[in-house]
Amino acid sequence: MRQQGFTIIELMITVALIAIIAAIGIPSFQKVVASNRVISSINELHAGLRLARLEAVKRNDSVVFCATADSASCNGAWGDGWLIFHDADGDGAVDADELIRVGDGVQSGYSLTFSGGGSSITFVARGMTSGASGTFKLCDSEADAGLARGIILLSTGATRRSLDTDSSGIHEDNGGTDFSC
Repeated sequence: MRQQGFTIIELMITVALIAIIAAIGIPSFQKVVASNRVISSINELHAGLRLARLEAVKRNDSVVFCATADSASCNGAWGDGWLIFHDADGDGAVDADELIRVGDGVQSGYSLTFSGGGSSITFVARGMTSGASGTFKLCDSEADAGLARGIILLSTGATRRSLDTDSSGIHEDNGGTDFSC
């Protein structure tokens, strides 16, 4: 009677092929996951900026978009998180009835910077900023410039995502300078 099954050689070849495929695929998959995390975080920031501008126009008053470490006041760095509030009394401070939205900070090890300086942006009633402009740049924990993404804010209040216009594999700021992390 003949027994059916795998020989030890067939099993070893199958395991070796699986190991080779995993060795090739896992690093690629990790890069995709890192890229998706950066893109997701930058999209959330972009949505917050657009909401702040929209609320300023809708309310016909100043709305502030600022960095926050405690989700209640304008303090901390951009990577800690952000909040949007309607500065109805014009004091520049967040009051309980003025808060519109709070955004989460970036993942541990990631960095979010704003080239325009400062930690707050005020949108006025017509949707323009009160002079602020610059590029928000988000870098992953490996500081891979190829994964960095950004949001470009103009003083008109308009925003757009960064692009790789020169096909170098690295996105650029509004002046065409490649991101570095």
